[in-house]
Amino acid sequence: MARPARTRRKTAAPKRPRASSAPKRGASTPWTTIEEFLDTGEGDITLGAINHSSLRYTAVATDHHNMLVALVRGRGETLHQLLDRLEQALGPALEDQIYVDEINGP
Repeated sequence: MARPARTRRKTAAPKRPRASSAPKRGASTPWTTIEEFLDTGEGDITLGAINHSSLRYTAVATDHHNMLVALVRGRGETLHQLLDRLEQALGPALEDQIYVDEINGP
């Protein structure tokens, strides 16, 4: 006697959305220029102390060739306020080559 042929049912796997159809995520911070600068890999942002001086809190943005923005945290200025100033200075530095350097002076 011959065995009956077996058939398998295909189960539908959940479809994954294509990369192009996936929604773009919005900015996750209030600092959209800083976030885009870091996401695109255009350069680096460093927060911290500069050891050879009395500058305890600084924010420095650089591209692969230049220092674009160098800010010193003012007395009583919060980190959030320092990042706000970095956000405001980074746009003109990237678009119009208007650089800010509070570390080295004029």
